[in-house]
Amino acid sequence: MASWDSMIGGALSGLTGVVKAAIIFFVFANVLFNTGMDPLGGIASLVDAFTNNGLTGLLVLVVFLSWL
Repeated sequence: MASWDSMIGGALSGLTGVVKAAIIFFVFANVLFNTGMDPLGGIASLVDAFTNNGLTGLLVLVVFLSWL
């Protein structure tokens, strides 16, 4: 029987995979069709929010991306 921490890790890993797939899907759907959503703009504004805060924001962005 698996321990609870490996079960939570597996669930979070699966959830992360679904979120990544959804982001990729919406980016390609927006490239192919005019969907009305702007996932690239959302990603750009998220990165811009981190990088506008100087070195601290950049370090937080690196830590955040390392978790993905």
